[in-house]
Amino acid sequence: MNLNVSQQITQTLTTELIHQLELLQYSSSELEQHIYEKSNENPLLTVIEKSMNHTKDIVDLATMSIKGIQPKQKQQYDFIQTRLTQQHSYITQLLDQIPLHLSLTPHDREILNYFIHNLDEHLFLNVDLSKVAKSFNTSLDHINTLLDLLQTFEPLGVGVRNMKEYLLIQIYNDIEAPPFAAPFIQHHLEQVANLSIKLLSTTYNISIEETQRTIQYIRNLKPIPASLDNNATSVYIIPDIIISKLNGEWIIELNNRFLPKIEINQDYVDLLKESVEDYAYYQQCMNDIIALTQGIAQRDKTLYSLTRLLLDLQASFFEHGIKALSPMRLKDVAQALNMHESTISRAVKNKFIRTPHGIFALQSLFTKGIINDSGKLDSVSYIKSRIKELVENENRKTPLSDQQLTEKLETEGIRISRRTVSKYRKELNIANSSKRIYL
Repeated sequence: MNLNVSQQITQTLTTELIHQLELLQYSSSELEQHIYEKSNENPLLTVIEKSMNHTKDIVDLATMSIKGIQPKQKQQYDFIQTRLTQQHSYITQLLDQIPLHLSLTPHDREILNYFIHNLDEHLFLNVDLSKVAKSFNTSLDHINTLLDLLQTFEPLGVGVRNMKEYLLIQIYNDIEAPPFAAPFIQHHLEQVANLSIKLLSTTYNISIEETQRTIQYIRNLKPIPASLDNNATSVYIIPDIIISKLNGEWIIELNNRFLPKIEINQDYVDLLKESVEDYAYYQQCMNDIIALTQGIAQRDKTLYSLTRLLLDLQASFFEHGIKALSPMRLKDVAQALNMHESTISRAVKNKFIRTPHGIFALQSLFTKGIINDSGKLDSVSYIKSRIKELVENENRKTPLSDQQLTEKLETEGIRISRRTVSKYRKELNIANSSKRIYL
């Protein structure tokens, strides 16, 4: 028997920190509901509703206006209208989200309208994108950009082409997803369904326990985004953050206008403090109130810091709209704010931001990209456009293979695998080199 001494650093989450992280992932409406639930549990906690016409303020807040035009010419998009009292289908709810993106052209809106009306009963999109591009006299790259925008609409996953794509979207939007969840779905979905634990464990050289956890995680994912239901409950979007420009300066407003005011019920305080038996309960109730107020304050601080950073990282987006969105990763934002990626993931979850160009899901501002040799991110759209340009300018008698395309991109500082190049080429509806020979 040996006695060994070793140093080990571990991170322990306190009860207060766990509660703060829980509040951070709440949207404004969810936080409002949480406060009322706490008031029902805690006799010392009293909530006072804001003195306002709740319905009128929701309508005012959800009414979008176009900037930069004369007041007499000002156009407004009221996407709620009579929805507060009527039930609408998912189709109507999706159509109502189009006007929130004010930078879209009438042609863009027409294409999105076409997409939405061609969703099946599970919100999958079963259309040939190349035919859509030809029908609307635009490029396939532009069609893919609009489809990417549609997939940022609520509910998550609308517009995906199949179940596998929807499962992957859920994983990509979950920072805490197991590392092998995506490969399992991409390459071994049948083995996951058959619970081939030993085979998957051997294939990926991971433990049986990790394989079981990954399979269980996948089995808990939703197989389809939703079902189209004409009796679906009406949904409207209340932005959690409002961005506006005043005298050339960006103004950040955390939208807490609907949150009730928290107060301590002094009568119950006096009653519980007088009883020795109830003093411990009194302390517990007071601690809960302190944790709630501190958690809300920390949530506001984190959201403000995040938004201030987004104004720097996505300056072009806030000035010009969705077309100017730059690649950005959760990891980069987490490092800049000195926070963990999971904290940023919670901060953007179920949150919406109102900008001069419309209301957007915070998650939609985090776009995929690939780091080039200069240390900057190249967007997937840019890489696809370069592949398309290389193919268009190739020697027709000796077309470029996927490997040659990969090597040419590497000379431009874009390090990307041949498999990824092949994937992007197929998404651009470009045939392989053997089928692109022109005699």
